Amino acid sequence: MSLWVADSSPLIFLAKLKRLDLLRREAEEVLAPPAVLGEIAEQDDEAKHQIEEAQRTWLEMRPVRDVRLLAVLKRELGDGEAEAITLALETHAARIVLDDLDARRLADRLGLKLVGTLGLLLASKLRGEIPSLRAEIDRLRNEGFRASPALVEAILRSAGEEDQE
Repeated sequence: MSLWVADSSPLIFLAKLKRLDLLRREAEEVLAPPAVLGEIAEQDDEAKHQIEEAQRTWLEMRPVRDVRLLAVLKRELGDGEAEAITLALETHAARIVLDDLDARRLADRLGLKLVGTLGLLLASKLRGEIPSLRAEIDRLRNEGFRASPALVEAILRSAGEEDQE
């Protein structure tokens, strides 16, 4: 069974694009820890409402148990990222869905398999589910998503779309 743990940023940005379904299609089970859902609940927008709907149907909140590991991770990361990484380790998640660079680096060092918002969009583009990855990245940027130009260029090249910025 494919179990994934999601952090708040990918959930929020996918919801803003109205593409939470991409995450649901990739994993049989998607978990989010309380701190992640708490960060999302602080918003009052359409993305929050889409994520709340996902919680009623397929996105499961699950608390972390390893409070020692959580305390160590909180020294370097925000609450949501620390809980997501702890939960991914506890559940032996197949993937952790993270965008934050520091959290990604730490998760990688801990042996977790990573995917981010851009990776989910790229996979969808390669399956033919979205016509233009560039258009999705532009929409993300309009919503406040940040990624290095080099990363965006590499993602677009992987999708067969030349970067024309």
